[in-house]
This record gives sequence, C-alpha cells and structure tokens, in this order.
Amino acid sequence: MKERKRDLPDAQEEKLEFVEHLAYFCGIVNREDITTRFGISPASATNILSLYSQKAPGNLDYNIRLKRYEIGRTFKPIYDVRKVIERIPVYTLPKLHKPVDNDAIERLAVISRAIQRTQSLTITYSSVSSGTSTRQIVPVAFADNWLQWHLRAYDRKREKYADFVFRRIQLANPIEGDTIRNHEHPNNDKEWHSFIDLKIKAHPHNLANVESFAIGTDGVSVEIRAAMTGYFLRIWNVDCSPDASLRGKAYQYVLANMAEVAKVADLRLAPGYDSEMQN
Repeated sequence: MKERKRDLPDAQEEKLEFVEHLAYFCGIVNREDITTRFGISPASATNILSLYSQKAPGNLDYNIRLKRYEIGRTFKPIYDVRKVIERIPVYTLPKLHKPVDNDAIERLAVISRAIQRTQSLTITYSSVSSGTSTRQIVPVAFADNWLQWHLRAYDRKREKYADFVFRRIQLANPIEGDTIRNHEHPNNDKEWHSFIDLKIKAHPHNLANVESFAIGTDGVSVEIRAAMTGYFLRIWNVDCSPDASLRGKAYQYVLANMAEVAKVADLRLAPGYDSEMQN
C-alpha cells in the first residue's frame, strides 16, 4: 500500500505507527506498551491513543471490562504495515555459534576499520583444508549467508578475491604503510559489485508441492550479488544439475538460467552443479 503523507512531527508519527502496528499484529494496545516503548508518561500515552483514534476512526475499540484498546472490526491501516513484519512472533532456528562473540569484537573492529580505510591486513586464519596460516588480505565487505558471517577480501596468497569464515580469523592486524595495488582494490571485486537475477522455478519432480502455493508456474526472479550466489542456491537446495536430476523432497526448486549465471558466479557450492557439464 502507498503510505499517506505525514502531517505531524516524526516523533509523534512514530508513536502513532507503533499503536497501529500493535493493533494490527497483536490485536491489543495498552498504555503500558507505549510508555515502555517511548519512555513517556501514562497521560501522554493516553493522548497518543486519542490522537490515533481521531486520525483513524474505527481502527480501535476500547474494551471497558478489560481496560484496553483492541483492533476495531472496520480496521483499515493508515500506515505501511509491511515495514514491521518483525512484530509478528516468529521462532528463529538457533545457530551452532554466534556470528560475533565477545572475544571477536576487537577483530571485527580492526577489519571494519580496514574496510572503511581501504587498508590491507595480516590475518591468522584456520582453514578446513589447509590448516592455520598467515595471510595478507585486502578486505572488501562482511556478508551473512544465514549460517555464519563471511569476510569478502582479496587474498594475496591465492591472488584472487575469496571468502573467509569470520570466526576462523584468529588475529587481524593492519599492515602499516602498505600500498594497495590496483588489481586487489575492493572496487575491482567484480563478483561482489555485480548483481544478477536468478530465475528460480519449481522442480519438475515436485511440481505439485511447489507451484500451487510457493512460486507459481512462472517461478520467481531473485536479485543477488554474484559473490553470494553459491550460498543462496545451497541454502535453498536449488537443483543446479544439468538435467534437474536431483531427487528428494529437499529439492523443491531448479535454476532456470544456469548458463547465464555460471558465466559470472562461482557455483561450486550449488547442489548438483558440474562445471565440466556446463562447458
């Protein structure tokens, strides 16, 4: 919906939005909700409720017995309620580890400063395949793939831009007086700065499970940074085999524009992807 033009100070509009969002998503609004959220007096909270009722007649009904406001039968939002979907109670799956714990704050700060200053770093990194080693990197950006944080950076050891799992970085120190060469500058990380559209369609072997309620017969288009494509396809179990050959209920989707995506993104993490079959 198109949000109406605001005609009150932002601070007051924020309080009115809060009232509406509580009513819409919770069905109940108490003065205590407003006083706790904004640190105002009960009298001020009452004024906010009265003002909202004036601006949106019928959106709130006062329950005398329970002494609270409830959503009205003719409720019609006057603000953009889509902005606060987070007010709906949603259980989020726990992670095996925190993306950033207290011990990692200093490393996070050092790397964040280096990103802002376009500065190179020496890091001690523990790789699953090659063990612990010292690397020189030029950090580009942090990224969250839903499971863990990654650091996108130019790796001088491998002479290319790569992803580092943040929690595996044990030490991080600036390289004072170092010169960033043009080919390792963050602006030249084409995969990070390029956005592509993934054409996701229902898996031909799971049509009945997907098309009717999820993405429809035409599928959906997802815009994403090229550097994050492999993670996305893996997390959503998007079948990237040449002939959609992966079986099982886990594979609900297929990547319809495989050839186009493979030209600009690293798909080694994608389920079923075979680089030799694409050549």
